[in-house]
Amino acid sequence: MKIHKFKAFMVSAFLSSMSVLCADVYKLVEPTKIAKYEDITFYLRMPNSWDVEADRKNMFNEPIPAVRGLIAVCTWQTRADDIRGNLEMKGRFSHIIKFAEENNLAVICWTNFKGYRHNEDTVDFEEERAERYEKDYDKRAREWEMGFKRICKKYSLPMHDTMLYGISGGGQMGHRLALRKPDYFFGVHMHVNSSYDALSDDANEVLWLVTTGTREYGYPAGQRFYRDGLKKGYHMIFRAEENLGHSSSPETEALTLKFFDYCLKFIPDPTDENWKKPEVDQFYFMRYPTYVGDYFNQEAFPVKQAEEYVTPEFMVALPTKEIAEAWGTVIE
Repeated sequence: MKIHKFKAFMVSAFLSSMSVLCADVYKLVEPTKIAKYEDITFYLRMPNSWDVEADRKNMFNEPIPAVRGLIAVCTWQTRADDIRGNLEMKGRFSHIIKFAEENNLAVICWTNFKGYRHNEDTVDFEEERAERYEKDYDKRAREWEMGFKRICKKYSLPMHDTMLYGISGGGQMGHRLALRKPDYFFGVHMHVNSSYDALSDDANEVLWLVTTGTREYGYPAGQRFYRDGLKKGYHMIFRAEENLGHSSSPETEALTLKFFDYCLKFIPDPTDENWKKPEVDQFYFMRYPTYVGDYFNQEAFPVKQAEEYVTPEFMVALPTKEIAEAWGTVIE
């Protein structure tokens, strides 16, 4: 009898791990097998244009995503009740939620599962400590991957071109996932990270936006991350806002949206059968930018003038005028 009760409890727990909170927000809990960690709780907000009754399938009887794409919002928060509020239209990330609604995008967030030190870069670890850290975080990333795949498959989401925004501890967690699981991410914006992970060899096919502040603890580490990324062939935009500490700003929020808007131009639209692939890929205008920024002075110049006015070590490729204008002061 005890065995039957235990089985019934486990079935009930599994069914309750995936639940509907309201008309457009859904919850999933991915159980952990690592004793020192908590379960990972996911929340998913579907856009108002989404039809819960829609059942679109292709010629192979496979489900076709009913949304344009997916944005992940990552924060420092570890409690499920706290991250639920991040999906509110009038909440902390209203600019991202509004952008998602305007572009038929689902928004996903999950509890921060830690596993990192907020003020220590992985590249500074001693060898033995680095090996323990990598082994531990890889296990946690696999658990995240299982939950992410479960919720994407249940709601027919296009999981392999996710755009991610992470702030503070969310940026620390988010970029660590993107470095280990780059196949799921198209573009990553990490803001005011106080620590940075070692760059992997596989994540240079992701488009990166790294922003911080000149008064943020991790500013020097952010500079190193950016320069190391360029050496490894990463396509990365870097911005350090003058006098900004460990917080966001209207300028950062505007750049977030311009960055995601740029990404969307290259992400296939599964809801539009007439969508056509652009003639060039998302990296073309990073290799041949329209503008080049000087991140030390927060000024951007047309590429032909950049060599004259920008010190090479402070150069940042800016792929479009819209991004350049959001990034800093454009001087023609």
